Amino acid sequence: APNRRFLDERLDLAVSAARVSGEPLTIAYVDIDNFKLLNDFLGHMQGDEVLIRVADALRAEIAEPAVFARFGGDEFVIVFPGETVAQARRALETVRRTVSGLGVVNGSQVTLPIRVSCGLATLRGDESPRNLIAEAEEQMYLDKAATPAIVSGAMGGGGHPATSVKIANLKALRSLVKAIDRRDSYTRFHSDHATHLALQMARRLRLPEEDVNALTIGGPIHDLGKIVVPDEILRKPGPLSAHERRNMEEHPVMGAAITAAVMDYDVVVELVRHHHERFDGEGYPGRLRAEEISLPTRIFTLADAYSAMTTDRPYRKGLTIEQAIDQVERGAGTQFDPDLAREFVSMLSGDEQATERAA
Repeated sequence: APNRRFLDERLDLAVSAARVSGEPLTIAYVDIDNFKLLNDFLGHMQGDEVLIRVADALRAEIAEPAVFARFGGDEFVIVFPGETVAQARRALETVRRTVSGLGVVNGSQVTLPIRVSCGLATLRGDESPRNLIAEAEEQMYLDKAATPAIVSGAMGGGGHPATSVKIANLKALRSLVKAIDRRDSYTRFHSDHATHLALQMARRLRLPEEDVNALTIGGPIHDLGKIVVPDEILRKPGPLSAHERRNMEEHPVMGAAITAAVMDYDVVVELVRHHHERFDGEGYPGRLRAEEISLPTRIFTLADAYSAMTTDRPYRKGLTIEQAIDQVERGAGTQFDPDLAREFVSMLSGDEQATERAA
């Protein structure tokens, strides 16, 4: 792609010409979502390939007099002389759809979709080229921020092309989860059970909608990274060796990278990445402690552990409710947030008493 100096020259000329002619001028700012995480997950050579593919998609759609150039590490700016915002948006939606259909494959043969966010600004008066780019960049961040609302109502979601692309990416992510379910049927029940418990806690605590959405979306996919764990480890009927455990402990990082490639919803990515952290800082992968771990993640950690404890596996019988509650109480302040652990036990005890009354 052309460089920033080329862009600056063409944008200066376009602004001057539009002021003289009165013709419309639109600027677009395009950003590859979570490019750093893609680089970490795929390696820098594959990261460069992502840049090339996005540039190719832009080149196929952006025709003279419009021009584009790489503006930063993972950003592109497009100048649309003589085009309105509506006309430029149509071109960008074609680019977005093209990019969303591209996949990059890592060494474990996991295909990750590529996503871009876009923002637009139009010359209305005496805005400088720098200010136009800044406005388009601001609109791009609003586009990123729109993802949670679209995802949370994903299957209901309106007819806008961008919505269709984001829903398609979410479906791609869920198809990866189904691939794990086919390899280890335990994960499906466990993920659904843990999510149900976490949402019960969220309602009990009256969490804001964003946190509830994070649990609704992140819970079912929290073990997504297990797609890269070999079958002989995933299905091993017994304790893991030190080497096997290190391999298994990579799954939250892998899952977060895959999730981040699909959606810009930081609290969901954080839940997937950090659901094995401990309140005392002795967890993994980040050794986060206390409130360094987000509230939805701290809640899900409780639900995840309790579900794992009470679920039967081929190599062991699940704990009883009473035994699992005892383990949660013992872990309060070390493995779990002590305040949340007390509330979780109270919730479980209330459910147990209600069951006994019904019987």
